[in-house]
Amino acid sequence: MQGLRKVLERSSLVACGALWLGLSQCGGNEFNAGPGGSGAGNDAGGSQSQAGSGGSAGGGVGGTSGNTTGGTGSSGGKGGGGAASCECPAGRYCLEGSTDCLPCDDLSRLFFHEPVRLATVSDNGAGSRFPRVGATSTDLIYRFDGVGMRYTADSSTSAGNDVKATQPKDSAPLLLREAVSSLPVEPLAQFNFLFDRSEADVRSLRFGSWSEGLQSTVAAPPPFNSGFGDYSVAVALHASPASARAFWMTNRDSVLAPGRKPRLVTAPLEVDASVVDVELRLSVSSTQDCPPLNVGLPVDAASIDPDMAPWVTSDGALLVLSTTRLEAGCVAGSQKKDIYSVLLQASSGQPPAAALPMNDVNSADDDVDPSFSADLCDLYFSSNRDGKFAVYRAHRR
Repeated sequence: MQGLRKVLERSSLVACGALWLGLSQCGGNEFNAGPGGSGAGNDAGGSQSQAGSGGSAGGGVGGTSGNTTGGTGSSGGKGGGGAASCECPAGRYCLEGSTDCLPCDDLSRLFFHEPVRLATVSDNGAGSRFPRVGATSTDLIYRFDGVGMRYTADSSTSAGNDVKATQPKDSAPLLLREAVSSLPVEPLAQFNFLFDRSEADVRSLRFGSWSEGLQSTVAAPPPFNSGFGDYSVAVALHASPASARAFWMTNRDSVLAPGRKPRLVTAPLEVDASVVDVELRLSVSSTQDCPPLNVGLPVDAASIDPDMAPWVTSDGALLVLSTTRLEAGCVAGSQKKDIYSVLLQASSGQPPAAALPMNDVNSADDDVDPSFSADLCDLYFSSNRDGKFAVYRAHRR
């Protein structure tokens, strides 16, 4: 109960203090946000809240001047709560407490039902991490600790099989719905599968070709591999008309600045791309934003997990990630990790405001590795709230 109380207190602070969202009121069950662009994010927060084209509710994300096209639905689902319920078609979810069906690719409003543990992919082994969907609403690729990457065509009925040509320490799989051709990597003219591989304790990015399974892989070229540690890649396929944009963790500055922890960076997926830091800040209270603790930490801060495990929507408008939970004064209290969401300027990959915690899915334990389903109706993530890392899914409401 104490952990839940802390989560609810943080949710209230963030919701009432997020002045940049332009909220007209805090403390009640509803608010209206004025116009100002479309939003993006995951469900988090209270009930019966509504956001205009430039806002969000609870722990979700607010408006931005960019567009939010998201993805199209491949499956729907049952939603609703309270006295009313409804059945929604593919690509739509039920607004809780009503019979209204809302489009999942409209990410200006983000709330979730109670997360459900996926026993099929979580019950065996040491733990399950990095859930990422493929082109449908049922397939799933994930890391099975001690075994490696696995693929299942239906995560509700089967744990699937090991992905061939991968190794036990391979991690952070990402199967794209379209191939990237703006960055040819010999012998691949295009690629649609990305992951990272640990060799001699250094993680590096790899690109591959997936067609009914992984066909071949090759080391990613510079600047996407620095030789000092690059991993946990996310891709916005349609961030700009010319090329896709990548987001990933890197430790490339460790030589120039010994003791620095890895940072989150971004670059377009093209030859000779320029790599820049994602200028990320986390909303901690109504008056305080803080840099994530992954940035600039001394190497002896071993208890801080440096992997933010980013994931981004296809249009590059929304970033979700996991990072160490912060309290007032920008300090880590329990040193557990929470999931955050933030809007991005798709052309630059930079957030115009602070990231907000997704309190509908965060617990008192570690909640990490977030990603959306192909239709954007569900959030997948990993959590050790039941003792070991397992895969969870939360439907929007």
